[in-house]
Amino acid sequence: MKKVIALLLFITLSTVTFAQVDAYSVDVKKCIQSNGTMSYYEDVIEQMYTMLEQQFESVNVPENIWTEVKSTKQNAMGELAQMIVSAYRGHFTHEDVKNMNVLYASQAGKNMFKKEALSEGDKVLLNEFYKSDTGQKIMSSQDSMNESMSKISQMWSGNLYRKAINFLSEKGYNL
Repeated sequence: MKKVIALLLFITLSTVTFAQVDAYSVDVKKCIQSNGTMSYYEDVIEQMYTMLEQQFESVNVPENIWTEVKSTKQNAMGELAQMIVSAYRGHFTHEDVKNMNVLYASQAGKNMFKKEALSEGDKVLLNEFYKSDTGQKIMSSQDSMNESMSKISQMWSGNLYRKAINFLSEKGYNL
C-alpha cells in the first residue's frame, strides 16, 4: 500500500513539475518574442544564409539545396529558444517572466522597443516597473544575462553554421 501511495505521489509531483516547467518555457518564449530577441536571431540566420551563399557561389549550389539548408531555420529557432529559456531560468522566476510579459504587452513596453520617443506616461510606467523587484532583478542581472546570451549566441550560431557546412559537404559542395 505504501508503494502505491508513493508511486501516486511521485506521478502527481512529476506531472505538476512538468506542467510548471512547460508553463515557464511558454512564458519565456512569449517574452523573447515580445522583446525582439527572436526577431534579432531570425535576422542572424538570414545573414548567415546570405554569407553561405556568397561563400559557396563558386561551386554553383542549386536552389533546391539552399531550400533544404534553409528548411532547418524553424528547428534552429526552437533550439535557440530552449537555450534562452535555460538562461532565463538561471536568472528569473516564473513570476518575474510573467511580470515582463505584462510590461511587454503594455503600450509602454511596446514603445520601449520602438525607435520612437517614449511618452511621459510611458516613462512613468517604465520607471515604476524598473523600481519593482522584477525590474531590479533585470538591472542587477544584466551583465550575467549578457554573458549567458553571448555564450548561447556563439554556441548556437557556430553549431548552426557547422550543420549547414556539413550538409553542403554531404551533398558534394565544398569550398
